Amino acid sequence: MAEVPEATAAVELTSEEVERFPAQLLEKLGGRTNPPGARQRWQRWILVGAGSRRDAAVMRKAVTMAGRMLVRRRREFTERNIEALLDLFLQDEERADIDRELELDNAELRAQYLREVPTYTAADIHELLHGSRSRNASEPASRWRREKRVFAVRAGRSRLFPCFQFADGHPRPVIREIMKRLPDDMTPWQTAFWFRSGNGWLDGKSPADALGDRDHVLEAASRLREPAVG
Repeated sequence: MAEVPEATAAVELTSEEVERFPAQLLEKLGGRTNPPGARQRWQRWILVGAGSRRDAAVMRKAVTMAGRMLVRRRREFTERNIEALLDLFLQDEERADIDRELELDNAELRAQYLREVPTYTAADIHELLHGSRSRNASEPASRWRREKRVFAVRAGRSRLFPCFQFADGHPRPVIREIMKRLPDDMTPWQTAFWFRSGNGWLDGKSPADALGDRDHVLEAASRLREPAVG
């Protein structure tokens, strides 16, 4: 009969126990990312024992992969909920009984963005370039989006292209360069908000307002790939 492997030892630690770790270990674990009394980056700690170096390496990879999967699934779930809530805001429908504060705030920000930022539909861009000569009104905007020469945000069933990306109906070349430097996992809406938000690398100007300063706006985009410190 095959031997039944022992269960992996796993113990949940209290915050007080974690605070008694040596300072060097805490720094290595990222447990001192905030000033004393502030909310810590990690809220729960689990101490897991491994029977060998090989087991430890496998467990470390499993935990890392599980964490990435969790973040991705949460993001996908939140995106679906926010899209549904965005329709409610744009149509001025009742929002009673909706208690997801984060999703509500995000949906309201998206609705405000669409009210303040001029956008094109793919058909608008097609008409600017071709009038009514071609039947495929989704081109060339859809192709430009796939090629990451521009980005578009979802609003209900429509994709909307912020107008600041274009000059005379064509994508500004700098947009494509910026898109190459932004993190690969940024969603279209995260990209939209980044372009419209004040940026410290641009003296407080938003990237959308600093497109003429090519070198600095590309540097600002590249900085997003750097790991956060502190």
